[in-house]
Amino acid sequence: MVIKTFISAAVLLSLPVAAYANERTFKRDGITYVYTSSRDGDATVLEGKAFPGGSSYTLTVRGTRVTGNVGGTPVSFRIAKPLAKGVETASR
Repeated sequence: MVIKTFISAAVLLSLPVAAYANERTFKRDGITYVYTSSRDGDATVLEGKAFPGGSSYTLTVRGTRVTGNVGGTPVSFRIAKPLAKGVETASR
C-alpha cells in the first residue's frame, strides 16, 4: 500500500497540470510553464514552475522591466510593451 501511494504521489507531482483555478499554463519550445499572477502595487508578480524539471521562477513586471529569479539564477530584462492591466499574461 505504501509503495502504491508513493508511486501515485510521484506521478501526480510530475504532471504539469494546473491544480488550482487561479493557475495558468502555457507551452513554449517544449517547456510547459505553470504559474499564478498577482498584483503588488504597480507591479505584476508571476510565480510558477517550468516542466520538465520543475524549476521554479518568480518574475516581477513593472512597465517594460522584468526582474526576478529563474531556477535560482537572477534575471533582468525588458519587454516590448507593458502588460495590460486586468489581462492574463503568457497566452502563447
